[in-house]
Amino acid sequence: MIAPSKYVNTKNSLLGQSTALLAVRQDGTTVSELWDKVREAGTDISYERFILCLDFLYAVGLVEIQGGTLSWHR
Repeated sequence: MIAPSKYVNTKNSLLGQSTALLAVRQDGTTVSELWDKVREAGTDISYERFILCLDFLYAVGLVEIQGGTLSWHR
């Protein structure tokens, strides 16, 4: 689920898990560097959910990939 609901709590929704990516975001990092930072932060997000979170953030216009690096919009 993208958004939390009666059956899906916030920390298990894409919206909630995407905040872990936003917490460690930095312009100029690659996807693999961002994955390493998310794992170092102690989150329990699987790689598949991590990619879905990136897709979600791209769909809402918060991140782009340019020349192999991530560019974040504020």
